[in-house]
Amino acid sequence: MGLEGAFITGGGYKYCQLGEGNCFLRVPAGMRLRPVLTGWYAEFEALEQMHDARVSYASGAGAFAGATYDPTSHYRAAAVFDFHIAHGLTPDRLRAISVRQVGLLEREFAALDVDPSVARIEPVPPDRRAGFLAIRTARAFDLARALRQRAVFADARGDILRLGPAPYVSGEQIRAAIATLSRLIT
Repeated sequence: MGLEGAFITGGGYKYCQLGEGNCFLRVPAGMRLRPVLTGWYAEFEALEQMHDARVSYASGAGAFAGATYDPTSHYRAAAVFDFHIAHGLTPDRLRAISVRQVGLLEREFAALDVDPSVARIEPVPPDRRAGFLAIRTARAFDLARALRQRAVFADARGDILRLGPAPYVSGEQIRAAIATLSRLIT
């Protein structure tokens, strides 16, 4: 593809369950750049032989080492992808599960018939909705905290309470979460 001289970067994503720090940087062979900011220099021998204040950088990709490498998220990512393959969790199937779960959240919340001045679902077309239900309420942070205290994981951003299920959450758990929210919101 003619990318021999290109820097290429990429990474995992939290919604894909890949974990923190899951990323990579491909550095072209023969690269001689000196990063402006760097961390642990990954060149112990050069540090031991350093006689002046000038920092020695590793050659090639090592010059970009920001800290001691922690491969944990890469092992996690490999395990997650193996799990997805073993259980047939393709992107299309995962999206279908998410749409079904968020739809259930939406129907269950709507059935509570909460006064819209207290809380209301943010109107988003189903094909544009992300993996969570957004409920606008002035009590978003208090409700998120109270839900977490009752083992219902939610978060808040400003006046938006966010309920986001995952593929391993059952319909019964979703209904129980909305029942818990019902007791807190009224």
